This record gives sequence, C-alpha cells and structure tokens, in this order.
Amino acid sequence: MTTAASNKTRSRAIANAGSFIRTRLFCDWRTSLVSLLLIALFLWFFPGLLDWLVLSAQWRPTDAASCEAVTGACWAFIAEKWSVILFGVYPREELWRPILGSLLVISCLTCLAWRRWPARPSIVGLTITFILFASLLDGRPLALEQVETVRWHGLSVVLFLGVFSLILALPMGIALAIARHEGPPLLAGMATSYIEFIRGVPLVTVLFFGIFILPLLLPSGWSYDPLLATLAALTFFHAAYFAEDVRGGLQSIARGQHDAAKALGLPYLARVRLVVLPQALSVAIPSMTNTIIGGFKDTSLVAIVGIFDLLATTRMAYSDPTWQKHAIEGFVFVGLLYALTCLLVSRHAQTMERHVARYLSARDKN
Repeated sequence: MTTAASNKTRSRAIANAGSFIRTRLFCDWRTSLVSLLLIALFLWFFPGLLDWLVLSAQWRPTDAASCEAVTGACWAFIAEKWSVILFGVYPREELWRPILGSLLVISCLTCLAWRRWPARPSIVGLTITFILFASLLDGRPLALEQVETVRWHGLSVVLFLGVFSLILALPMGIALAIARHEGPPLLAGMATSYIEFIRGVPLVTVLFFGIFILPLLLPSGWSYDPLLATLAALTFFHAAYFAEDVRGGLQSIARGQHDAAKALGLPYLARVRLVVLPQALSVAIPSMTNTIIGGFKDTSLVAIVGIFDLLATTRMAYSDPTWQKHAIEGFVFVGLLYALTCLLVSRHAQTMERHVARYLSARDKN
C-alpha cells in the first residue's frame, strides 16, 4: 500500500507539473515562443555560470596567489574576508557582539513569521530585540566596552536600518492612511500633503537633508548621531509608502462593514482596530511586501552619506592589494544575501495570502 500511495503521489505531481507547463509556458504561440527563447538562453548561459561558480572555483581558505591557477571564482576571498564584509572595522576582539545581535534579530523575525504572534506580543518582542541589539553593539548598557556608531558596519547597519526603520514606519503609515482616508478635512489635508511630498522626493535627498542640512538649522551646540538620523529619515520615508499601501486596502472595504460594526455599538477606534483594519491589511499584503523588499534594498543608499553598509564593507574588503582582483566574488556573495532575504520575505507574504484566503473561504462557508 505504501508503494501504491507513493506511485499515486508521484503521478499526481507529474500531472500537476505537466498542467503548469501547458498553462503557463505554452498556452499560445506567443507565450511558447518566449518560453523557448528563454530556455535556449538559459541553456546557453547556465553551463558557463555553473562552471565559474562551482566546478572551477577555489573553495579552500588559502592565500590569493592560489586563486591565480583556477579559472573559476575565488571563494577563498569570502573565507578570508568574511568578517570585514559582514561587520567592517568593528573591533575583532568584540566581534561576538554583532554576531550575537544579528542572530537575535534574525531569530526574532523568524519566530514572529513562523508562529504569527498577535500584535501585542509581537510589539513587545520586537522592542526587546531592538534594545538588546543596540545595547550589544554599543556596549554601555551591558557594562561592555563602548563601540561608537561610526564603527557599526555591514550587516549590523543593514539590520539596524533596514529592519527597524520598516518596523517603525508601519504604524506611522497606518495612522497616515486612516487620517487621509477618513480623517477630518484639516487632518486629511496634512496627511495628504506629507505623503505626496515624501513620495515625490528621492530618498537620497531625504538622507542628505537629515545628515548634512538639518545640523546647520539646529541651535549652536546641538548635535545628533548620524546613524540615528538616518534611521529617522528612512522611517519617515517608508511611512509614506506604507500609507498608500494601506489606503488602497481601506478603499476596498465596503461601507457596510463600517455600518455593521457601528450597529453593534463599537466605538470608532474599536471599529477600525477590530473590523476595518484587519481586512484592509489583508488586502494590502502584496503592495506592502513590495514596499518592504524595496525598503530593505534601499539601505544600500546610505553609503552615499558615509555609512558603511554591506556594499561599502565589500569594497573595504577588496581594497586589500592582495585581493583586489576578486571584487566580483564579494559582490556576488552580498547579492546572494540580499536575494535570499527578499525571496524569504516574498514567500512568507505568499503564505500569508494563502492563509487569509483559506480563512475567508471557511468564513463564507459558515
């Protein structure tokens, strides 16, 4: 029976694959032509890429001279310079702190995504994680040696700015969307002006203003940390994009939902929190995912204002004269990190969409 069940499962998988190929790749002559061209391009390009990446690559940690004899990638560069690429010039004797902090942030996000915790436990968990992460990197709150923010490089900067700016921007975006969608005229006008202005200005301009222009406008003797200023600039920038994503979800909610909640005697905040907003956020999942992925990748722009992200630390790593020929390996490594992260975010968003669809289907049946 086990063999019969296995054969049945295999047959079903083959049938599903065949159906996918027919409906997605060869449904008409135009699609078939494009599919054949892409397959031919892949077959022409992939063998050489595979040979360079894997088959002819140097994998063992060794010196740069040993890579001269191979025709493939020199992954020994990554093995030799991984600490510089990931953490820049953070003190080597304290390297355990950014490693532990990064693992803490990644573990927290993974746990929240896996279990789908309610809002309050999620907020508490993220707040504690942010405090511990910043405390580990700085050192003073934990009675460790202080490391100034100018030495927070690479992965630490990407997590600090890319993750926490998006987390802080989401509630701001929700508030802006509600204010613009159904707030009083004055409040709606202010929210609309803010959203349209921020969305019409490049992120680089916002970063330059926060780092270079704003200090000139402050009273004499006032100063602030550039990394925190960048965090604030990214937060305010992403909030405007989140606001439009959520507003699109709010516009999709029928007026009857508001009226039904009001008929139950729910006050305004309860109607929004319990009835309207959950449905709007479910509809806005695809557009919010796009904003999250774009915002995470936008952290690479902070190098323009002198903050060392992963790309900047990669340039720092291959500035060593003995490894200057292997810059492409470093950029491929960083690109794979970004691609893997964005793929995981996208897959999780698709899982959330399927979860919402199943919930709505079960609700409609009942």
